Parts: sequence; C-alpha cells; structure tokens
Amino acid sequence: MSEILRLFIAATTDLEAERAVIGRCIAALPVQIGIEIRRTPPLLPTFDEIFEKVSNVDRVYFLMGNDITAPAGLEWNLAWRLERSVLPIRRSPKPTPAAQEFFHLFRMPWLEFRTDADLVKLLTIDLARLLKNPTNRYGLTLPELERLETHLHHLERKPLQSEITLGGAEGGGVLLDAGHREPLTGVVIGKPQ
Repeated sequence: MSEILRLFIAATTDLEAERAVIGRCIAALPVQIGIEIRRTPPLLPTFDEIFEKVSNVDRVYFLMGNDITAPAGLEWNLAWRLERSVLPIRRSPKPTPAAQEFFHLFRMPWLEFRTDADLVKLLTIDLARLLKNPTNRYGLTLPELERLETHLHHLERKPLQSEITLGGAEGGGVLLDAGHREPLTGVVIGKPQ
C-alpha cells in the first residue's frame, strides 16, 4: 500500500504568507498522490502540539526570513533532535542580529530565494526528488515516474519566469489522491483521472 507524503512547513513570521507556495507546488506536480501538509497551530502552540506535528514527517521545509521568531526556533530544534529531514531555505536580505547569530550557530548550506517563483522552483524540485524514492514508497506507476522525471528535468533546465499568486495550504491540510487510495474520512473532491 502506498504511503502518504507528510510535510511540515516551518516559517518565521515575516515569511508566513510563503507557506502557501507549497500548495501551488503540489498542484503543479504531474502525479496525484496523498500528501499531508502540517504546520504548528497558529495560536499559542504547546511544546507537545509542535512535537506531534514534527515527529513523523518525511520532510521539514524551514523558511527563514530576516529574523528568527517563535515558534520557528522550536520547530527547527525539534526537527533536528527528532532527526527529520530538514531543507533550510531563506530569504534574508536584512537579517537582524538574532538571525545573523542563528546562521552563525547553524553553519550549513541554505537554499536562497528572492522571489516566490524562486521558492516554487526550489520546492517543486525537492518534492519531485522526494517522490522518486527508490523503494517507491508513494506507489507511483511507471508512467507517473516518467512524467515526474520529465517535469524535474524541465524545472532544472529552465528558470521559472513569473510570480505566482499566493493561496493554498498556508493553514495546513491533507490532500488525498483518488488514484491510489480511498480517504479514511471525508469526501473525494473531483474525479480520478
């Protein structure tokens, strides 16, 4: 049985709106799979709530802006302590002293973006690579894997030209594909292709 791809989106306060980009990236993929997008509850989350959301995800996308803000610092710390796969991405044109110290403490390669189009490209390439899992954890068919490979090749070669309009999964969500599984609860929206 195919697995659901579970993602956690952490973002500093100044990049809150950029969380929505992940929904656009998923919608643009040439395959339909089950994806769960998680985030910390927006109002005064507890340590246990954040721990539950981060503890069993396949990838943590950490979006860092000009300042390290709560609860992003805790999300970062938990993701590393729980040995989750973290992709650090930043847009920090004017980092605060706290952000500079954060970058100094955690010296690692950060992917940098300037526009939402840059972020779409970074996230879509990473999602496509995750889905090409050697054990086919997500139950993709051979034609889907071929479409995914073509899509990835196209993205890596050609830069995106336009900005996107934000909207989508900034509040988190579960996307179920009709082609690989039936939803446990809820209603399938749309027809399988």
